[in-house]
Amino acid sequence: MLNVIFLILYIIAANLFSGTALYVLCTLHLLICVILHLRQKESYITPIFTFYIGVIIVNIANIALISKIGTVYYKTYSYIIPKYIDEAARIWCISSILFIMGYQFVLKKSLPAIDFELKKKIIIQNLFWLLLIVNALSLIGYGINLKGTQVGRIFGMVNSIGILFYARLWAKEDNKTYRFYALSLFIVETYIALTTSFLRFELILPTFYLFAGYFIGKGHVRYIFSYRIIPLLLIIMIFSSVFSSLQSNRANFISVFSEENSQNAVNENSSALLDRSANVAQITNIVNLVKRNGFYNGRASAPIITALIPRAIWPDKPLIQLGIWFALEIGAAYKAENGRVNNSINMTVAGELYLDFGWLGVALGSFLFGAFIGLLWNSTRFYSSEYNISGTIFGGYIFILSIGSYADLQIVITLLSTYLIFLALKKFVFKGI
Repeated sequence: MLNVIFLILYIIAANLFSGTALYVLCTLHLLICVILHLRQKESYITPIFTFYIGVIIVNIANIALISKIGTVYYKTYSYIIPKYIDEAARIWCISSILFIMGYQFVLKKSLPAIDFELKKKIIIQNLFWLLLIVNALSLIGYGINLKGTQVGRIFGMVNSIGILFYARLWAKEDNKTYRFYALSLFIVETYIALTTSFLRFELILPTFYLFAGYFIGKGHVRYIFSYRIIPLLLIIMIFSSVFSSLQSNRANFISVFSEENSQNAVNENSSALLDRSANVAQITNIVNLVKRNGFYNGRASAPIITALIPRAIWPDKPLIQLGIWFALEIGAAYKAENGRVNNSINMTVAGELYLDFGWLGVALGSFLFGAFIGLLWNSTRFYSSEYNISGTIFGGYIFILSIGSYADLQIVITLLSTYLIFLALKKFVFKGI
């Protein structure tokens, strides 16, 4: 009932209040949702919880970005179109609430379960050493290149969320061996991310996995509101303070902590990390494309269909690069002589649905997308057991994606294909272990 009331408010208020006011209203709504959700106390870290947090961060970032228009700090998203801010806010807020309603509609429904428990400690131990060896090979330049393949994506998930898996066991059983496993993988993967990752968000992912696993293992929300949260807050503060410098110092990350670079980062843009979380610029450009060209009637999302064809059947299948297409379409990128494009901008799920199918697409698509995520999450049976390795890996992947509120509809194909692989593994591979 609460969501229905706020949905009506968003629809009515869109014609009465500014975009900033809508973002504020949506933030207050989601804060209420967070408080109600935390009353569960146990099993509280779920995709819908991280989605609440993610949308709140996006709303705050949008408000901050709007306030910078016309100032010297107006750089990161200078392609924003101010006259469409109100419409962009309405699209985002209505889409977010319909996602939540779709997710809650399937709370007691599920796709076939993919959970599998690792009951033998020797397998848990060997998995750790395997992950550590693979990371070590990657550090010295002998890693297996599976980039762009589904196998590579699955292995990447196992590698990263291995931190969450062992941290959860550590917290649940207060086991020093599992603590050693979790912290070892955390240190190694953080170092690899700092020296090789192109995307800055990847630098802090090992930290999120470590603390998420620990707090999930503790099994009660009270542990978040304790001294245990302090290290996480300190890491986020440090990451935020050097975020701007990381863009130009990826090859020599230590330099970003120098006094000169830190001061420059503060002077240039003290809220770079927050700015990167905003999506109002993308959605205002979506509105502008619709005003200029009309609705695309599926043309924007059509390349996703090719993802259904395995690369084994179509080796030369082109990469799906919706972000690059969108950046070129709105004039925020250019193609060099070598064919490379200098920028990629996500459309957001809400924006892509509106661009292709208008308000009907936003309403129906957002609801179905939320239901799809809910069904996938329930299939993991994440909280059935801390030894549920497949459910932990896929479930952890889903709720981390929820923090980013999902980049575009391409994630539907990625999640569906990954789910089907885990389902096949459970039925034909894990069954014999």
